[in-house]
Amino acid sequence: MSEINNPAVIAEITALHDAYERALAANDIPALNAFFWDSPHLVRYGVNEHLYGAEQVAAYRQNHTPAFTERKILRRSIVALGPDHVSVMSELSQKIAGQPRHSRQSQVWVRLPEVGWKVVAAHVSNTLSAATSWDAYADQAAAALNLPLAPEHRLGVIQNLQRSAAILAPLLATPLPADAEIAPVFVP
Repeated sequence: MSEINNPAVIAEITALHDAYERALAANDIPALNAFFWDSPHLVRYGVNEHLYGAEQVAAYRQNHTPAFTERKILRRSIVALGPDHVSVMSELSQKIAGQPRHSRQSQVWVRLPEVGWKVVAAHVSNTLSAATSWDAYADQAAAALNLPLAPEHRLGVIQNLQRSAAILAPLLATPLPADAEIAPVFVP
């Protein structure tokens, strides 16, 4: 196998990833699109979207303004698997709609002939706050839905979330046959 974590490759990707983060913070759509592979094989999974191909990624970026502020990389792991393949994993803190969030981002970068380094696959997901609890979940859900959670209703909302989880847990744990239609569509 080729050299793992060649310092020159790590330096190149660190600089590119830093530039990507600056473009993301500025919502510089042309720069963001340029970081991604212009191919129908590109895949980007976001918190709420599944994008396949460069056209879908570009359309998403064109119609979506990032809702985050105060974005900071808490930890970044870059692994170069030879001279042309790199994995970048990041833990991030940021505010989304004014609420503090902890999120993760993974990217696969490949040095392609003629075009250089490009992200060929990416994934973004949010985690519950460090104090993962039903309280935190209730706050995040209320913020995501832009619904105020009145203090006098807070305990009842949390109890209903706990009850719903208890009811759904056995249903979600039930194995389904491999040929089952997971989400059937009913047409009247």
